Amino acid sequence: MRCCHRHASESVPSGPRPFSLPGATEHYAAERPVRAEHVRIEVDLDFDTHRITGLCTTRVSAVRPVHTLTFDAVDLDVSDVQVDGRAARFSNSGAHVRVELSAPLAAGQACEVAIRYTARPRRGLYFWAPDAAYPHRPRQAWTQGQDIDARAWFPCLDTPAQKATSEVIATFPEAMTSLSNGTLESDRVHDGRRTQHYRMAQPHAPYLVTLVVGEFEEATDTAGSVPLRYLFPKGRKEDALRCVRRTPEMVRVFQEVTGEPYPWSGYAQVFVTEFILGGMENTSATSLTDTVLHDARAQPDYNAEPLISHELAHQWFGDLLTCRDWPHGWLNEGFATWLEMLWKERADGQDEADQHRLVDLEAYLSEARERYARPIVARRFHAPMDVFDRHLYEKGGLVLHELRRRLGDDLFFKGLRHYVARHRHGSVETVDLARAFEDATGHNLDAFFDQYVFAPGHPELKVDVRYDAEEARLRLQVRQTQSTADGVPLFRLPLDVALTVDGHDTVHRLEVTDAEHAFHLPCPSAPSQVRVDPRRGVLGTLTVDKSAGLWMEELRAAPEMRARTEAAVALGRDGSPRAVDALGTALADARLFWGTRAACAKSLGRIRTPDSRARLLDALSTEHPRVRRAVVASLGEFRRDTEVTARLRALVNGGDTSYFVEAEAARSYGRVRAPDALGVLEAASTRPSYQDVIAVGAVDGLAESQDPAAFSVVLARTAYGHAAPLRRAATLAVAKLAEVAGRKREAVDLLAELLRDPLFRVRMGVFEAARTLGDSRLVPALEQTPLLDAVARRAARETVRFLREGEPQAREVASLREEVDRLKEETRALRERLEGLSLKPPEPPRAGAKPARKQVTARTKTAARKAGGRKRKATRR
Repeated sequence: MRCCHRHASESVPSGPRPFSLPGATEHYAAERPVRAEHVRIEVDLDFDTHRITGLCTTRVSAVRPVHTLTFDAVDLDVSDVQVDGRAARFSNSGAHVRVELSAPLAAGQACEVAIRYTARPRRGLYFWAPDAAYPHRPRQAWTQGQDIDARAWFPCLDTPAQKATSEVIATFPEAMTSLSNGTLESDRVHDGRRTQHYRMAQPHAPYLVTLVVGEFEEATDTAGSVPLRYLFPKGRKEDALRCVRRTPEMVRVFQEVTGEPYPWSGYAQVFVTEFILGGMENTSATSLTDTVLHDARAQPDYNAEPLISHELAHQWFGDLLTCRDWPHGWLNEGFATWLEMLWKERADGQDEADQHRLVDLEAYLSEARERYARPIVARRFHAPMDVFDRHLYEKGGLVLHELRRRLGDDLFFKGLRHYVARHRHGSVETVDLARAFEDATGHNLDAFFDQYVFAPGHPELKVDVRYDAEEARLRLQVRQTQSTADGVPLFRLPLDVALTVDGHDTVHRLEVTDAEHAFHLPCPSAPSQVRVDPRRGVLGTLTVDKSAGLWMEELRAAPEMRARTEAAVALGRDGSPRAVDALGTALADARLFWGTRAACAKSLGRIRTPDSRARLLDALSTEHPRVRRAVVASLGEFRRDTEVTARLRALVNGGDTSYFVEAEAARSYGRVRAPDALGVLEAASTRPSYQDVIAVGAVDGLAESQDPAAFSVVLARTAYGHAAPLRRAATLAVAKLAEVAGRKREAVDLLAELLRDPLFRVRMGVFEAARTLGDSRLVPALEQTPLLDAVARRAARETVRFLREGEPQAREVASLREEVDRLKEETRALRERLEGLSLKPPEPPRAGAKPARKQVTARTKTAARKAGGRKRKATRR
């Protein structure tokens, strides 16, 4: 599963809090007195009433003698139960169906339990149809079983370890078709109703059982001997193939990496409407959100391959090898996330893979910094979906990259193939991965997994680099600065350092084992480059203190684009004219990797001098859309700058070949506080684009403008009938504008109402907006509104905790942001004055006058002290 909603509960940085919320309990794998062997689901779908009528027959065998059988079954109206064809007594609690056996089932003995039921599912299976607000929405029904929602549409033993073969026999309107697991056995029509019968011949977990019904077009392909099917909305063939065209090559790469041929009879991908996730890896039949379908104009900025590769990877990791219980879910999601990176590496090169890993690292670090740091394997939670976060996905993938970095490719891939071969079609825990790698490589990895999987946190490294010419050696002081409270360990890890001396590169691997080390490397002459962790492979933070000259040379000539990107970031903190020159030169170099050039643009925006502004304005014509987008975003730093405002206005009004650049221009136009932002951005918010990115950028810009009159404009965009991405952006914009518009009560009422919205993504947007608004009057609505989805319930609990603990802090944060913006403006103006003064001949000082620079420094330091005091005060609260 690739979640589109993993960002949902992150908003105003507030410092980490405990992962476990009040009322959480310890979760362990369910007991298994019986084993499921085969599940046959016969289901008739009524699209008019959104009801299903079902008969689910499960063959079970006893592990120990049993008198009763208990099936997970949520909101199923059970009318009849039979055991081996004979009526049986049962009870139905609304969460479980308990079946009484007429005679005990002995160990090893099997029986078939048939449960007849009806339901109008509230989760697990979802019906969709057009309505007055969304007249073009297709009629569809689709299932989503992860984590424990399969029980909401058929009675089952709903735990990942209960693997069974399956059949799905679905009946629905004749004009539609269906997709389920395995092979299509039959397709027949009777009296205007179609019945299709799918059979899955290999065992898989109940959460992976799928059914999709709708009107689709279809295309086919092959990956070697593996048949491929692509199902998509009518008229979207080109857009669908744009997403999935490299699936055959992905299959080949993943087969080679795992040493395991594609494990199922075929592979289908279907694009469905209003899907609550990005995708779901149902065995042999992945469901994907149709929002990733994109046109040719979006292609240079966006592709769906991370999602496509992630879900395909699950066919091995998650479906073939399945976590025994959800605390070990990283063995599903971490592997799929890591294989996204591997696909990038194999398909698009090392630079793209390193950039992808950078995004994953920043996502994990953001969660650890702003929400919580937890062990990847954590058992204390409310619902299993609580652990489907950035620790499970991004940190899980980064742990595997860290393991690869330590072992080297030969041993790593040897261990990986041994793990797959040993546990194929089985259930796994983290210890199974550790033992498989130990057996294959001879390395005991217990300490590694203790540090990175069973303990919270990550190394926070600070490295001081100094060259000693007299001793002809380079001194590196390495410190681990992370707090070791709450179980965070001191880490043992390798740290690579690449030196360039007299034009020659040497790589040293340092072994970091303690809180502080001093390493001395022989160096006959001063190095021109000292690249610490040159591909930024360490799972953690890294701060390097070295001379600006080293950073500039690395930006100019480092062989790793990732090292050049780090240099660009560091030079943005330097801010000197030499740094601006180096950044501007790199930004203009079309030969450089786009990620490095984008980092240069961001740093130039941070520096905010006339020269950095000029460099950015010159780069507006750069050909690469992702670099151009970064340039436009950085121009948003130059608030109330007339030249920048004019250029951004021309771009917003005139458009761009890239949807995303146009959207970013709208966003920046609000950030610069353009006097006519309201009219310009309101017009832009009506433009059609892929996923409404331009309209979203315009709404974001209106929020940034802090114009009270913008409140009514964004409020109108929250209405049911607008596209979900726009409604979600508008919801957040309402929260950002409510204070300045004096309409907080109205914003509170809106958010409370949207908690019940039919669209999942809109509902999820409420939590971020609530944190931004920071109004505790929302607490009753958050606590009392029934939220069926576990992700929403978790987000609501976190938001309530934030509002109760952090409302004063939220106001302080907002105030601090405004003061920081003001200080940036003052600093920019002072820099402009200083640069202007540097061009004039010095004047003799007047008697008693203090140097201008000292006055500037004192004023700036005084303002900074005030801001720092406020920040510390906010933290204490």
